[in-house]
Amino acid sequence: MITGINNKTFLTTLSHLASSVGNSSPTVKSNGTALPAAASASAKVIFGSQTAEIAAVYSMSPTKISDAAKASTQADSALSGLMQLGLSSEGVSSLSGLGGLLLSNYADNQGDVSQALTSLGLDTNTNFPTKSAVSLNITTQSGSVVHLNLTRQSDGIAVELTTEGGKASDDEAAEIAKLGNAFQSALNGLSEKPPRMDVSGLTQFDSSLIKSVDLKTDLSRGDLSQQSLNFHADDKERWIGYQDNNFSLKMTSDTSNPSLVGTAAEQQAALNAWDSKFDKARRDGHGDSDQMAMLKTAFHALNKTQPKESSKASSPSAIQMGGDGKVQVRGLNDFSLSLTETEKAINPYRMDEKESFAYQASQSTQESTSHDGSLSVKQTLHTHLTASWYQALDPATPLSLNSSKNSQNYLYHTVDNEETNATTFNYNAKGLLTSIGNHTQVNNVETVRKYVLGELVDKTITPEKYERNNLLTMPKDK
Repeated sequence: MITGINNKTFLTTLSHLASSVGNSSPTVKSNGTALPAAASASAKVIFGSQTAEIAAVYSMSPTKISDAAKASTQADSALSGLMQLGLSSEGVSSLSGLGGLLLSNYADNQGDVSQALTSLGLDTNTNFPTKSAVSLNITTQSGSVVHLNLTRQSDGIAVELTTEGGKASDDEAAEIAKLGNAFQSALNGLSEKPPRMDVSGLTQFDSSLIKSVDLKTDLSRGDLSQQSLNFHADDKERWIGYQDNNFSLKMTSDTSNPSLVGTAAEQQAALNAWDSKFDKARRDGHGDSDQMAMLKTAFHALNKTQPKESSKASSPSAIQMGGDGKVQVRGLNDFSLSLTETEKAINPYRMDEKESFAYQASQSTQESTSHDGSLSVKQTLHTHLTASWYQALDPATPLSLNSSKNSQNYLYHTVDNEETNATTFNYNAKGLLTSIGNHTQVNNVETVRKYVLGELVDKTITPEKYERNNLLTMPKDK
């Protein structure tokens, strides 16, 4: 969560900051009206299972594609071998080798591929209760679009690779081929226990050759999705939507304004500061460590861009709040995120109580110009944590909640913590820094209910609510 700044710290750090940026002109461009934490991510990102691309992949029939491939003698022995292996495993990782091979060979062969292997009559354990689908679309700067679709269903495995919009250039094809290993890593990570978010390789493409990369996956049991991913990356934005039975994650990163990103060291410092906030939120709300680890991995993948190492941290185009409460110029792209654990009702005696954890965070940077030519650049950080959990009255006696009153001896915690921190740089019409302001607003509350033999015997509410405003005015030029 955002740490409030006391007046002394604020004035000291901004005095140092002012000495380095006092005569600088801002370069940041408006990113629009600020949204509450994660509002942008929740509104923009849908899960892979909800997309038309995944529905289209599931409409592929391994049996029909296999018959067509046999009739045209198009079957590839290397693909057939990987399909055989894929039929013996479950999850989207069963398709990773197939896709990785086709992508890696794309520089040498841009021809369309349609192949399948049916499970009928095979001497292997292929009777899995799930089905899976993968859709990868890569758009090049010349206008070519590579579609890679893979599915594993009850009757076998099918793969289709097509290119529309004309042939990719040799350089574009080579860049596409480089994504083969990243594609495999992403799918293999999703099938690990616990799942691992490994999409960083899919962001590391040459944007002068590749315009965008879109990966969607789904693992379903019947008509119910068990796990899905929706990933997008281009030179203007990145996003992730992930969902499984235990939690969901949505995240966006606005990469359209490179002036927000400083050197690699400044960027890493900002990432580390947010990692500390994420860890604190997990501890405060008793969240799941594996789920928070996935959030942090995704956060790094979406927000770690290629900074200009030569850039000097002398522009007020971004104001990052470090974990120690100090103001740092430059840092990360604007972003929004939300992580929501699946609620659990573990107490049959009191079903209205749930174990839960939900966390949102965002950074937004805006500029506004007045009629007299003066300018303000404002960066707002916002976090919101809501959570609830049980605690045994006696640490030596584990909770064993059931319908009996004798089991109803526990503490039930709820927290609702919301914090906003906004820092504003103000400039006159000449582009000179005139003042730096900071506004911090904290509204936290924790409630603890104590139950003995099913009866509420105590209720403690601990609020923390305050606002702080600080303003540092620069000396006027003589």
